[in-house]
Parts: sequence; C-alpha cells; structure tokens
Amino acid sequence: MANLVLFPGRFSPASRTIGRAYAYLFWRPANAGEWLDLVAAFLLWPVAILVTVIRYTRRNGTVVATQFGHSKRRQAAEQLKVCLTSGLLPPWYYIFELHRPGAMDCARDYLTRGETKHGAYKLLAMARGSSSPLGDKEKFARFCAERQVSALPSVMSVHDGEVRWNGGAVGSLPQADLFVKPVHGRGGRGAERWDHVADGSYRHTGGERLCADALIERLRAMSAWQPLLVQQRVRNHPTMSDLTNGALNTIRMISCLDEREQPELIGAVLRMAVGENVTVDNVHAGGIAAAVDLATGRMARATYAGFDSSMGWIDRHPETGGAITGRSLPMWDDVCDLVRRGHSAFCDWAVVGWDVAITADGPRLVEGNSGPDVDLIQRPLGTAFGNARFGELLAFHLEKSEQAWRT
Repeated sequence: MANLVLFPGRFSPASRTIGRAYAYLFWRPANAGEWLDLVAAFLLWPVAILVTVIRYTRRNGTVVATQFGHSKRRQAAEQLKVCLTSGLLPPWYYIFELHRPGAMDCARDYLTRGETKHGAYKLLAMARGSSSPLGDKEKFARFCAERQVSALPSVMSVHDGEVRWNGGAVGSLPQADLFVKPVHGRGGRGAERWDHVADGSYRHTGGERLCADALIERLRAMSAWQPLLVQQRVRNHPTMSDLTNGALNTIRMISCLDEREQPELIGAVLRMAVGENVTVDNVHAGGIAAAVDLATGRMARATYAGFDSSMGWIDRHPETGGAITGRSLPMWDDVCDLVRRGHSAFCDWAVVGWDVAITADGPRLVEGNSGPDVDLIQRPLGTAFGNARFGELLAFHLEKSEQAWRT
C-alpha cells in the first residue's frame, strides 16, 4: 500500500483504484482480532519478509540461477525490491516467474489475495447486498435447481447428526461411488471419496471399508464439527480420461459483470490432480493447472503452483502421459454458456469463481465461489490482472459503488 501512496504513477488506473479500496478496509479493523492482526503485522513484517526471502531463495535459488543466470544474491535482492515497490510477497517472485527477462516491469500489475479477497470482493458484496448462496454448497445446488441451471445434485446432507435427504423423504445411499465435502468448505479441504464395492459396502481412498449404515453413522459423527454434503461421484467426459489420476477434473473459470451488468468471462484453467491425491484437483492440494483459451477451449502448457521452481511447466499429464498442450476440451461452448447462465442467476455478485465439471452428459456446475483466488490463476494464464480486463471491471464496479461502501 505504501508504494501506491508514494509512487501512484507506477500503477495502472485500475490497480490504483483496487489498491485504494483495499487500504480503506485495511485501516478500518472491524473487531479486536483484526486490530491484533494489524499490530502483529507491523511488528513482525520486517523479520517475516527476511525469513521468507531466505527460505524461498534456498528452495529455488539454484534452479533459477542455472536456468536464467541470476545469482542467489540477485534473486534475494529482487524479492525485496518487488515487496517494497509492488506489494508482492517473496513467494510470488517465483510464482509469477519475475526472474524472467522483463518480468519485473510487470510485477506491479499482478493482483494479490489481499487486494481481492480481503478488499475489493468484500466491499462490492457489501455495496451490492450480495446474498445468493455461493458460500453454502447445499443451498447452492438447490438454488441452481430452482433456476434450471445445471449443477451437481446432492444425495443428502448431515447437520449435527441429523441426516437430511434430498427431496425431503427418507432415502438410502445409492449403490454408486460417493463424494463427501463440507457444506462450507474451501480448497478441497475435508473432502472424501468413497467408492462403492460389489458387496454393497463403500471403500475410502485410504483403505477403510464400511457398510452403508456404518458410513452414515460415521458422517453423523463428523457432522458435529461441520455440516457435510454427500453427492454421487461424477466422472470426467470419456475424452478426458487421460487427464486425471482418478479425481474429477474441474475448470476454474472467473466471470465478472461488465459495465452493463452482463456476465463476462475473464479467464479459465483446467485443474488436474496428480500424485497420491485422488480426491480433489485443487492446485493448492498439489495439482496442476493449464490455461484454457476462452474462444476455442484449447489448452496451453500446465504448471504446478509455482512455489518450487524445479517443477516448471509440462506438456503432458505426469502420470498418464495424456497430452495437454494444444488439446481442446469437449463441449466448450456449452461450458461458457453454462457459466454465463450461472452468473445471471447469481447476479448480485459482481465476481464469481466457478468450478465446472465436463461429464458425458454435459457440463455441470460443481460450485461457485464469491471470493475466487487470482494469484494462482494469473500464473497459468500468464496475465497480470491489474492491467487487464479483470482489473478494469473490478475498478469500474468499485468506483460505481464507492459511495455505498464508504457509508
């Protein structure tokens, strides 16, 4: 934020607007906890930055020095420079590959989690009175069904030990693979996959095996900590079978309302699970993501999160060998149409991050996110959002509603 105050001319008009909105919230802690966070940030900031620079330089320095000729000392200095002049923390020096020739000049145009999730998104939600159920997966599925927007249905939910079957009547678990996730969860945390076995039982990916009644009792007990949603496990479109290790691939697509309040597609990546995680495809959970061209559905190279520079970029799925680069996803026009219809149904939100599955029966919304991360989608897209269409629209809505969120 200091760099915006001291050197405003270095930033695009959109980045300045978004940065000012974030500063507005940052300096107005809402409770004692936020005040403590603010004080702790000021006290620990210098030490935390230096420790993080050392940690990530040790982790990535040798690889970057070999590939780009930047010494470890130069990498450390550039991380500090980026932090002081652009507000990006040291890990994002490697995530956005700012060590590449000319990349440092673009550092100030990248949007951060703080500016978006903890700034612009919050202010726009307050100003617009956003309330349609993006944060509740159970209500989300019901909301979509009522508006005839194709989304994954639920089998049941479990709240504090109470089982609520979809449709209201007492039912039973289907003889099919199941997917269990927290109703209010994010990032794939707490999700479980239970595969149906020939004898009627269900086997967890970790090896545990339970009959239907025992599984329901297990879910009852787990729901004491957080409500759970149970869905029938969905599989990828057959043409995408070589792009997964068993987990469902989902497209993360961000849409934003334009100047006429119409949904506009901003960017999309296909997420793919790799390694031992056969439950979720989230990049934060170790998966990979490939940018998808919005006009054609054609994929570019895939990448990991970027915290480890040795992992780099890949053209094929590391386990199946399935081609990624240059490959077109099926039913792409249908995917784009579904996201536009979805945002029209949730039009009280200016920005939505959609998770979309492409099945043999067509695309289905898995969930919608009111605060989509932009850091890890900017990397595979190779686009700094602050100086692109997304930043332009975000700034437009902030300026349009400024009187509302400042009151």
